[in-house]
Amino acid sequence: MEVGIIGGGMMGLATAFYLARGGNRVTVLEKEKEVGGLSRSEEIIPGIKWDRFYHVILSTDDDLLEFINDIGLSHDVRFKETKTGFYMNRELHSMSSVKDLLQFKPLSLWDKLRLGTGILYASKMNNRGEILQKTSAKTWLIRVFGLRNYEKMWKPLLRSKLGEAETQASAFFIWACIKRAYGTRHKSSKKELMGVVRGGYQSILESIKEKLLESDSTILSGHSVKKLEPLSGGQLRTYCNGGKRLDFDQVVATIPNPQIISLWPDMPSELRLMLEKVRYLSLVCATLVLTKSLSPFYVTNLTDPEFPFTGLIEATNVIPNEVLGTKALIYLPRYMPPEDPFIEKSDEEVLDIFIRALRRMFPYLADEDIITHSVHRETYVQPIQEVGYSEKITSMRTSLDNVYIVNTSMILDSTLNNNQVIQLARKMANLLLKQ
Repeated sequence: MEVGIIGGGMMGLATAFYLARGGNRVTVLEKEKEVGGLSRSEEIIPGIKWDRFYHVILSTDDDLLEFINDIGLSHDVRFKETKTGFYMNRELHSMSSVKDLLQFKPLSLWDKLRLGTGILYASKMNNRGEILQKTSAKTWLIRVFGLRNYEKMWKPLLRSKLGEAETQASAFFIWACIKRAYGTRHKSSKKELMGVVRGGYQSILESIKEKLLESDSTILSGHSVKKLEPLSGGQLRTYCNGGKRLDFDQVVATIPNPQIISLWPDMPSELRLMLEKVRYLSLVCATLVLTKSLSPFYVTNLTDPEFPFTGLIEATNVIPNEVLGTKALIYLPRYMPPEDPFIEKSDEEVLDIFIRALRRMFPYLADEDIITHSVHRETYVQPIQEVGYSEKITSMRTSLDNVYIVNTSMILDSTLNNNQVIQLARKMANLLLKQ
């Protein structure tokens, strides 16, 4: 079969890989000059490329690790012991062990005990998706962790991650966050471990492209699909920029829901309504390369709502030492609804606001400590898993013969991460290969 994949992010590339391995001829259509989507890299300092957005691999990411093995990179996976921190009351606090929890000054002893037992309970809890999807995150968090822990810890974190969508988030979403975070702990040592592939996602993308080209597949970057049209005989025609037309036996759209709607003018109203129900968060993320490390934590959670970014990620604590030497790589993300006016700010404004806030945390950070900086934006990043979200997920098979959809809106029992992306891509490929 001739299969067209609309979207060359990790979802599209992984779907293409599995389909090509199953004997199909695949063409990937990507609107940008480079494939990779959220997993693309950039030159952070001259001669060194790394991920534009922060990514890690957990030891429990079985699907992703198997995929990395399939493309020949399992020997390049590197895990490090990491730590998680909180910035509260103008101080950094570690939250990486039982000892850290007991020494966590912002909470009373009773609240610490309830927080610890609540996390353990949530991490061991069986998947009760049907119940948790119908319950708000606030209701469930207060029930499990108590009102004081909710007010001091969980409410600020939800607000920082989801913005105005904080009150709509389901318990299922926050449970999945806790379970994934707990999954960083190695089964035997109980230490927090996170990993990357040597060379970052640039290595993964290059290896996927190599495997696809070996299988006689085609990758067309700079090809933005403007319209999808059914032809007589069951074939499908894609109209790309520049007037280019490409025909396929099957088409798989891996792009966000709003983009799918725009390229299919005659979409059945029922499917359109389903796709429109999913709301997304946008992302503005500043990347800084510094002369020195700021924090011993990979993730520093912020509970102060006045901070303009929603967390501090020091990737230096995960990536191999030979990548940057003594330099530090920092990500400052801000998640928000697409209509948030902040997204319209210029790169210079974003950097000025973020760096001034960063100096509130680290007053000794000087201009000469910042080697390079950049700002990246994405409109449709994180689907908001609201109460009753499972009812908003459409089927991979659409009402139009030979047109399929697989994208991140179908992630239900986890947060957005590439392990879930690979899992969905394999499911999509298996659906087509069984026909």
